[in-house]
Amino acid sequence: MTGTQPFVLAEQALLGALLLEPSRIDSVRPHLRPHHMYRPAHAALYRALLDRPPDPGLTMADRTMALVRDAGAHAAGITPVYAHTLMAACPRPRHALVYARMIVEAADHRLVREHAVRLGQVAAADHARDGLADTLTHHRHLHRVLDDLHRRRPDHDTATSTPAVPTPELNPEPPLPGNLDDEQALIGALILDPAPMSALSRWLTPADFADTAHATLYRCVHALVLRGEPVDSLTLAWEAQHQGAFAAGDGGLTPELVAHIATSGMPADVDYRARRVLRAYVLRTAASAAAAVGTHAGDPTLSTSRLVTAARTALTPLDDALARRHNAITATKAPFTHTPPTTTATPWCTGVATWPTTGPDPTNPTAAHGPRSGRRP
Repeated sequence: MTGTQPFVLAEQALLGALLLEPSRIDSVRPHLRPHHMYRPAHAALYRALLDRPPDPGLTMADRTMALVRDAGAHAAGITPVYAHTLMAACPRPRHALVYARMIVEAADHRLVREHAVRLGQVAAADHARDGLADTLTHHRHLHRVLDDLHRRRPDHDTATSTPAVPTPELNPEPPLPGNLDDEQALIGALILDPAPMSALSRWLTPADFADTAHATLYRCVHALVLRGEPVDSLTLAWEAQHQGAFAAGDGGLTPELVAHIATSGMPADVDYRARRVLRAYVLRTAASAAAAVGTHAGDPTLSTSRLVTAARTALTPLDDALARRHNAITATKAPFTHTPPTTTATPWCTGVATWPTTGPDPTNPTAAHGPRSGRRP
């Protein structure tokens, strides 16, 4: 945008109105604080206006000079000439409260953007150092800011004039090499022993995987376990073929890659690897969500209420991932018991064909990998 920003013009107009008609400070005071001002000089002058109540015994010139002295002690740029410039910049002193609302709305946008930038920065730092704590802290801070704005700002929008704000399309954060190692180790361990899959699928979804091929294999393992089928490199490739993964070229998935991952698999702490996969997804999602919120905060067409709604929508994938992470932590505190597969699909596995089989009891790890009495033609 070229020229002076409208919110800066609003700051000038408001200060001019208060210099021209000091009594209007009482209507503005409850809604506007000095920190809402963008320019430090404007904040200093507004603070001086708040601290110096109107004095009928002073002329406008004397009062203006006193305010200039008070503000000049805290910020540069406030001179008698600039005070007269502010007065000339005010279209209508009686519109002071509207000017104040414009200033506050711009400050709301800056506040949300500031917290979104912090969230993105700490997510990137946590991703690099294998942490998560700072991301969780700043995620909570951003939600508190949005909740506070929702409570304090009246909604001037109507349902018919405020269409939903689409979340901007952003490039996902690239995974680190260690993230892909965790994913492959998890898939390999599940091929060796798919027993934990039923419990795992309650909080880890294919979308949590950074690598498309790994996500497809995780979905295929779940589909086999869901139907009570045995899991090995061949049955996994068979299921991937039935899901169209080879034809679609999901992440470069081939029968040879399936065999490689299956044969390179080693017994591992499945829960540990799965939580690391989810943690990496949380951090990637936090970075993307922060960027989306920052984009919304930089959109001057959004009122505060619409900004809050759009920001909350952008944070929804991160909120969901953190809720599943909480479920994962809760699940690991309870002793693990394997639940026999059922024909009820989890939400991310709906649409997978199920049919009765005559194979061994899937709760028996030894029998689950033995010969089957009923084979598919």
